[in-house]
This record gives sequence, structure tokens and C-alpha cells, in this order.
Amino acid sequence: MRGFLSGLHTHEALLSPELSSVLSAGFVEDEGCVQLASQAPDTDSAFTRAATQDETGYECFINHVHVESLGEALEFGRRLNKALAATFAGEFLVIVSFDGRKATVRFHRLRAGQTWLNENLEEYREEGIAVIDSN
Repeated sequence: MRGFLSGLHTHEALLSPELSSVLSAGFVEDEGCVQLASQAPDTDSAFTRAATQDETGYECFINHVHVESLGEALEFGRRLNKALAATFAGEFLVIVSFDGRKATVRFHRLRAGQTWLNENLEEYREEGIAVIDSN
């Protein structure tokens, strides 16, 4: 990720109207899982959390947003982190991944005994990973 960050231009920090609307739509909480309201499955949807999937994995699956640029993804991640902290008790992890072309932003609540990322972020070879936590 350091290599990607070194080439980042500061003018990329504005959010598109689409990403702004994702944030303004807010969140929903279902069975202890926090979800972006814009990404949450419809109540009529056949999609449900698999019995083998923990809450952290489910949140990361539901709460992922594709972003065109790394700068916009990092700004979205920072704003998402602030919105989560202002809305919910507990700690969250916002994860920004970038493969050199496109970024993905996702988040999950921190839970004892559940992880989604490898502890050593340098082991990710296909993409750079940045973590924004609520600490």
C-alpha cells in the first residue's frame, strides 16, 4: 500500500454523489450485524447469513463498496469510520484494498475471536491494504 500511497494526489479526496449517498443513507443493525443501509439485503431477499459464516465475515461481505480511485476510497473510509463512531458503541475496522486499478472499502465491528484480515498486511501480494480503526 505504501507504493500506492506515494503516488496519491490530494485532489482526489472529494466524494462522488454516489458515495455521499451511501453515507447519508446511514446504517441498519440486524441480529448484531451493522450494515450500510444501501447495501443491506431486502427483507424479501433470499440471501441470509450462512450458518458457517461469523458476524465479521457477514459484515465484510455485505458492507463492501467499489470505488474508482484510491484517494476517494480513503476519504470514504475516513468518513465512514467517523459515521460509525458517531452512531454505534464499540469499535469498528474500515478496510481499504487497492489493486492498482480499483479500490474496495468494507467494514466490520471488532469482535473477540473473529478476524477477517491477516495480521500481517504485508503478506497481501495482489493488493495493498489500509486499515482505519476507531482507536
